Amino acid sequence: MMLTRLAVLLIGLFIIQATVHGEPLYPLLRSKSVDSLQTSLTHTQPDRNRINTLLALSSDLITRHEELDTDLGKAYAYCKQAELLSSNLHVRDGQIRSQCLLGRIEGIKGNRKQAETQLRNVLAYYTEQNNLTEQAAICYFLGNLYKQTPDELPKKISCYQQAMRLFQQIGRVDKQAYMLKAVADMHAQQGNWSLAEKELFQVLALYRSIHYRQLQYTYDLLSSIHHGLANYDQALKYELVTLEIATANQDSVYLGSFHFNLGILYDELKQWQTAIIHYQKAIPLFAKVGALPIVHFIANNLCGLLITHANPAKALAFYSQILRQYPLRTNSDHFATYATLAECHLALKHYSIAETYYKKLVALQAGKPVSQPVIATYIKIGTFYGIVQQYDKARSYLNQALSLLQQIGYKRGTPSVHLQLFKIDSAQHRYPSAIVHYQKFKALSDSIFSEKKGKQIAALEIQYNTRKKEQDIALLTRQNQLQQARIREKDLQRNGSIAGTMLLAGLLGVSYNRYRLKQRNNQLLEAKQLEINRKNDSLVQILDEKENLLVEKEWMLKEIHHRVKNNLQIISSLLNAQSDLLQDPNALMAIKDSQNRVHAMALIHQKLYQSDSLARINMAEFIEEIVDYLLESFTQQTSVRAAYKLAPGQLDVAQAIPIGLIINEAVTNSLKYAFPQQRSGTITVLFHPIDLHTYQLTITDDGVGLPVGFDIHRNDTLGMTMMRGLCQQIGGQLTISQTIGVQIQIVFQPILNVKRSIEQSVG
Repeated sequence: MMLTRLAVLLIGLFIIQATVHGEPLYPLLRSKSVDSLQTSLTHTQPDRNRINTLLALSSDLITRHEELDTDLGKAYAYCKQAELLSSNLHVRDGQIRSQCLLGRIEGIKGNRKQAETQLRNVLAYYTEQNNLTEQAAICYFLGNLYKQTPDELPKKISCYQQAMRLFQQIGRVDKQAYMLKAVADMHAQQGNWSLAEKELFQVLALYRSIHYRQLQYTYDLLSSIHHGLANYDQALKYELVTLEIATANQDSVYLGSFHFNLGILYDELKQWQTAIIHYQKAIPLFAKVGALPIVHFIANNLCGLLITHANPAKALAFYSQILRQYPLRTNSDHFATYATLAECHLALKHYSIAETYYKKLVALQAGKPVSQPVIATYIKIGTFYGIVQQYDKARSYLNQALSLLQQIGYKRGTPSVHLQLFKIDSAQHRYPSAIVHYQKFKALSDSIFSEKKGKQIAALEIQYNTRKKEQDIALLTRQNQLQQARIREKDLQRNGSIAGTMLLAGLLGVSYNRYRLKQRNNQLLEAKQLEINRKNDSLVQILDEKENLLVEKEWMLKEIHHRVKNNLQIISSLLNAQSDLLQDPNALMAIKDSQNRVHAMALIHQKLYQSDSLARINMAEFIEEIVDYLLESFTQQTSVRAAYKLAPGQLDVAQAIPIGLIINEAVTNSLKYAFPQQRSGTITVLFHPIDLHTYQLTITDDGVGLPVGFDIHRNDTLGMTMMRGLCQQIGGQLTISQTIGVQIQIVFQPILNVKRSIEQSVG
């Protein structure tokens, strides 16, 4: 499956690179504005207004295609209409703007020579007119014509820098910052991470100087830089900030890109459930803006995760729905679709159907030049034939893939191919060849690991340089502040001398009058002071009484929690005594379950009266104590142990009690049913935040799993009913799934408002 994931990433590499790290130079029109412009075309006369409307619609559609890969047909039609109308009306400006848009369209189509000719003609016109704003824009469009390859990146950067200087010259700080961000993006593509990060901090400073709020694109690019350095923690931090700012700014156009980037990061951090959540959020957002190729790519990647970590049948059903909802449009879409359908059927062991789709992949790539999709095809079908033990075919395709990978110099894909060839040679007892492939696999893997460590060292150097720069800036700032303070002090002394001289004369004239007024005011103040002192004494007495009442109330609450805990312990003891009189195993088990539930609630109250806080519970300690108690109470399950991955955090008691009861039910069920006949095993409990406002609780066992035919939604046992009801009480989402054993997962939002939590507890 690792080869499969590699192939998916190879196929989608161009999409990942095309995912925007920033808004377009000129913002996209809102839906209402587009509708209004399209409506106006039905009744406007053939004049300048119609030309402007056609050009505005065409420009918006071109930008949407550049950013989101939408359809380009209408953009060309609108532009040609504007060009014809401008020619008929002899509107020179309309002709030039039409030529500019046509040049951009030709560049998108790949006709770079024609596009560059048209754009340079437009640049010459605006240079003659001394229109610096349009000159800067054309320099940017010329830069977009160059590819992101080692040979062409310097030309691309040069065009962007020229545009930046022109925007700076006319005082457009927002556009200057935008172009500097584009330059930083290209420096990152060159691997110059330190310079790119430095430039992005300059971009943030420029934007903040004009109170510009759309900072999500800059933070997204910072995340991309740290992603490239394999510094995933920093990359995740910046991408979460990106999502937060985009949500606050209601950036619906690019929100899908940010969820997609988070999905990739969580995928690489092996937090697959969270990655799946963000991929699922990204799909409708891209579909809403018409970016169907990206929708299909994300769906393909999501299917890979579902196949690996959930259920291939679920992946196939999900992808079939995607194909019905978002029909295919291009051959590249068909390629990814065949690949995904083949992987689904392979995972389901539908080998003949899978082979049909793999052959379609090969047919699609027939006669095409060397590219990543061609290599991915050979890797996929070679791996497939290895699985179905058709080793000669497998070796043929994998050797072709290996040759092409070496031809394009893509080192990261090579180790996995050598590993597959090692497995095939081993299966056919070709041990000398197998050993050679395994040695190459290890050598290349170690080389890639060293490269990754080099990137991490580069990241540390960036952090060091950044801190040093910040210290230098802070020192210069302090020196500047000190100098400014000295200047202000001198000015103050001079102005004070002048003002003092002028005031002295005035003070001498009014001093006697002020003296008389002061005497009268002092008498009034003395009377008021007596009244204030009397009220203060009364207020102090009231505050003392209130403080005493609060202390008494706090002790009373602790005593109540203590007594409730003692009462619950008495109930537990009574249940224990009652169990001594019972012979029926079912009744004894019911009594035991009730004791465990009572103990979970008693533990909450014990925690409350023993702690300084009367409303919040330390969940890490609480969860460990509940699970340890249950393991000790089930003496017949001595071979079962517990594993914990608990993030520090506190929850309101209104949520802690239901969660404690849910843990009690889940762990009890695992101990009772998951490990029959003294089978050894592990119960794993995870509790951690998945974002700024959401917690996730997961209880997993590696036992025998659910019985055949077991339907979770139709099970009305007391334990299942309690878990569903308790989860609904805390406003959470309950998921029970079959993994190695059984996994119970709850996602909920913690209560932050103490007053509200008290009202919920009382209610």
